[in-house]
Amino acid sequence: MHLDNFDIRLLRLFVTIVESGGFSAAQRKLGLYQSAISNKMNDLETRLGMKLCQRGRKGFQLTPEGRQVYDATLNLLKLIDQYEDELGDIKHVTFGHVRIGLSDNIATHPDCRLHECLRRFSQNCPNVSLSLEVCDAARIETLLLQGQLDIGVASSEKQLPGLSYQLLFSETQRLYAASRHPIFLHSPDLVTSKKILAYPIAGRGKAHPVTPLCQSMGMKSRAVSTHMEGTLHLLLSGEFIGYLPDHYARIWVERCELRPIPTPDLDYSAPFHLILARFSAHSHATATLIEEILAGHAATAGEAEMTGDSATTSSHAR
Repeated sequence: MHLDNFDIRLLRLFVTIVESGGFSAAQRKLGLYQSAISNKMNDLETRLGMKLCQRGRKGFQLTPEGRQVYDATLNLLKLIDQYEDELGDIKHVTFGHVRIGLSDNIATHPDCRLHECLRRFSQNCPNVSLSLEVCDAARIETLLLQGQLDIGVASSEKQLPGLSYQLLFSETQRLYAASRHPIFLHSPDLVTSKKILAYPIAGRGKAHPVTPLCQSMGMKSRAVSTHMEGTLHLLLSGEFIGYLPDHYARIWVERCELRPIPTPDLDYSAPFHLILARFSAHSHATATLIEEILAGHAATAGEAEMTGDSATTSSHAR
């Protein structure tokens, strides 16, 4: 079979569908309605002369042929990326595509220089396309190990052996509640962990303790969120107490909608790392962006290391 650009675009679409886990989940990434995705998949199956997947009540499933085509397509796309790298070296121009996974709500951190790194990279490498996905650290690590992301920036609970971690910056997490929350009826000097746990807590949604509060007290939450945005909504409801990064909470503190709870012994530092697949060969475009991100955070990484060595607050993942 002779492949043209149309076929390669369809194959890329197929890979996105598989990695998303189905047609409906791929809609946001592809920017297409489900009917359009279905039509394009029908075109691909017609071109290849085989059924690639089953979709119905049991959900999305690859056929045996579909699994083989998916694996072969991944190899093809790697070869295309390699060709673009080699062509770019000849022409002294960088081509390709870089996939980045980020933790949510780090743009408000004064030490996060990612936007500056992306600006310089985009100016220096205008022929490289970028895709950014916001998800929790565990998801970012999984996608890196599966080869579905090139770069991750996240705060991880533990460092996995198949990944490398390079410190970029750290954030301080504190306990907050809505300004009208009854916890503030107590004198600040009398606020203790025991008093805090008398109220509903917004948890992290993990199967094991993450924050100093839940680690020391063994508390369970009836409301959880793995994202800071979700935690914020719970706190603003006035019904919950929970952890937020100080840089993110500051906006609502200045509006007098949130207040920090004065329990410095329960504050903690969450380090953020540049995370990469340890045994994957990076494209020239990815390697260039990695260098840009590390250079852009060299000063803040040094400060974070010094703070981590001398901090009175404990260090945990976000």
